[in-house]
Amino acid sequence: MSVLEERYRRWLRLLPASYRAEREEEMVWAFLEGAQSGRAGHDDQHPRFLEIASVAALALRVRLGGPGSPPRSHLWGEAVRRAALLGLVFWTVISCVYAGQAVLTYGIPPEMLPDGVMGIGDPGSPERVRLVLAELAPLLWAVALGALVRGRSRTAKAAAVAALVVPYVLMPPLFLNWESAVRWACSILPAVVTVLALVIGFHRDAPPSRLPARRALPVVAIPVAAGLLLALVVGVLGAATRAGTVPAPILVQAWMWVDVPGLASLSLLALTVWCAAMGRTLTWPGPAALAGAILAVPAVLARAGTLSPGGADPALGMTGLAGGVQLAVLLASGITLAVVGVRALRAADDTRALYGRPSGGQPR
Repeated sequence: MSVLEERYRRWLRLLPASYRAEREEEMVWAFLEGAQSGRAGHDDQHPRFLEIASVAALALRVRLGGPGSPPRSHLWGEAVRRAALLGLVFWTVISCVYAGQAVLTYGIPPEMLPDGVMGIGDPGSPERVRLVLAELAPLLWAVALGALVRGRSRTAKAAAVAALVVPYVLMPPLFLNWESAVRWACSILPAVVTVLALVIGFHRDAPPSRLPARRALPVVAIPVAAGLLLALVVGVLGAATRAGTVPAPILVQAWMWVDVPGLASLSLLALTVWCAAMGRTLTWPGPAALAGAILAVPAVLARAGTLSPGGADPALGMTGLAGGVQLAVLLASGITLAVVGVRALRAADDTRALYGRPSGGQPR
């Protein structure tokens, strides 16, 4: 075995053992056939970057399989795809909340705004335009969701990446120190995980995501309506707070439950209750439980990144208490969902042991 062949085989270990048993020799031969001999034959050569990237992409496709793949690979693939779908639904709600707040703040003439409410930048100024666009750009999450449920995964991926990147291009984050940079990184992790799940889950061997129009419309309309309703509720509470009829801590507490980690804790708690109720069927709630466990990890980090000692300020103490409750809910939900998902994986392994690998070729 030449040094180059050994290097190729080392990279091919990214692939599952069952796949390597069938096609490793063929792939190594093809790679060596395309390699150019140097002064020391193949011993001074290294696998090219595109070859390594192709092996890594193939490993992801095999391990996140579609129909006809081994049960464990199919289950992981369905989990990642459902994580992408659930994440898009969640971010559609969040984007509508912030878009509704932006309309309430910037869509009203300045002289009609209540006392204590003001936008950043003068009306018509470039700063104001950039800020409004940054608040409305996350609506691209709804575009990504609509494209995905209609079977246009490439459009969905492009829209999701734009929804993640464009707001920070328009309004770059300000880092005062390393701690603020870490907190910002934790805050964007839930969105990053959703985009990654969408990109790697809906590969060319994945089952089609297209839904009939009558089923696709509610998938998009319900989270949009929920987000706008939450924005209206927060806006009404804000107006009541400025009028003095509602104490300010109540508004702060309400906002704590509709920001990204707060709404994530409620969503994952609902998913946990549903999966626990469906736990008697070992395989069906498995992908949803694994998807929830995947999404719980960045949500925990996002909420942990916002917590800080409350000190002697009662308002900060109440905020810290709500954040601590949400963190506990996220941890409990994530652990429960992981347990349900692991049971589903074991059931998939038992199915494979009893009946062998299902029919259908492995992807190339």
